[in-house]
Amino acid sequence: MGLPSSQKSYILLLLLSFLNVSTIYSRKQSKEDVLFGGNFPAIYVIGDSLVDPGNNNHLPTLIKANYPPYGSDFEGGKATGRFSNGKTIADYIAIYYKLPLVPAILELSDSRKDIISTGFNYASAGCGILLLTGKIAGRCLSLSTQVDMFEETIENNLKTNFKAPFALREHLEQSLFVIVIGVNDYANFYTRLTDANDFADRLLHKFLEHIEKLHELGARKFFVNNIKPLGCYPNMVAKTVPRGSCNERVNLAINIYNEKLRNSLPVMKKKLNNTSFLYSDYFKFMLGLRGPSKNQVSSNLLNTTGPCCPLDYDGSLTSSCKRSSVSCKAPDTTHIFFDPRHPTQLANLMYSIACFDERTICHVV
Repeated sequence: MGLPSSQKSYILLLLLSFLNVSTIYSRKQSKEDVLFGGNFPAIYVIGDSLVDPGNNNHLPTLIKANYPPYGSDFEGGKATGRFSNGKTIADYIAIYYKLPLVPAILELSDSRKDIISTGFNYASAGCGILLLTGKIAGRCLSLSTQVDMFEETIENNLKTNFKAPFALREHLEQSLFVIVIGVNDYANFYTRLTDANDFADRLLHKFLEHIEKLHELGARKFFVNNIKPLGCYPNMVAKTVPRGSCNERVNLAINIYNEKLRNSLPVMKKKLNNTSFLYSDYFKFMLGLRGPSKNQVSSNLLNTTGPCCPLDYDGSLTSSCKRSSVSCKAPDTTHIFFDPRHPTQLANLMYSIACFDERTICHVV
């Protein structure tokens, strides 16, 4: 069952978007009903701008979202650094598992880190799997850096919180590690001259190295999000002919990586003791939002090819929403994309429904 395309289903989802999201998952669920076990004591998030809750606010980089109209529909209407008008998919994952929204690691004092036991978010907008990805815009936290920071968290904070070694080991083994990264590597380094298979193999090798490192540090349960269809995003479709159609060359290259990633997880499960993976097909989800054809302008009621902010977008290289940008008035009623590279809160809510309620894009490996 795919995402809703009929008006009836769309209106139902739209109504859900205005509910207090905590009530969406408030029904009592049996163990069999909860996808991937649940009952996690903590969530640790590693990734890019899709799940960055504000780490880039504290880095010398041009890639920031700590000003209006970002955050216009977040709690209190505050621009926290999330690249959306509201909650991210990491927020909805935390909500589903009845945990607090996972805080940005760089926003916390050492004393706060010592007492938090429900997880930290290390994600950094602009960065990727490769060390140099995103660095042209300033400093960001690469995958390697984020994993190193998690190791520092264990040594400097979690060992203070969990004084008994067995308690810390059990905490890490039972926690969920959400990993959402890779699209910026394609945005920065994939060109017409790049061999798609070689590039995918290079990224996957680095990615799996860090899965193994996290396993060595104690992680056992992973939520792995594949890479989005970058070729269908507003910053791409504004330049295609006909305008609004997807860049299939980019999408095909990303899909090669996604297939390799999906096929590698059963192998990693056998290789790494007591490890489980939940694979999230974000690529499929975002393509589904475009409607019946992945290469045509959607017939859905929502705008699926243009951003809410800037409302008048010409496909320029500067593809974020600026302080002076004119944005749409109610993004969660009109748009799938808030800015040219990131979804609205409504799209993120739709994702959580497709993943956890419908279970059409998330699968336990």
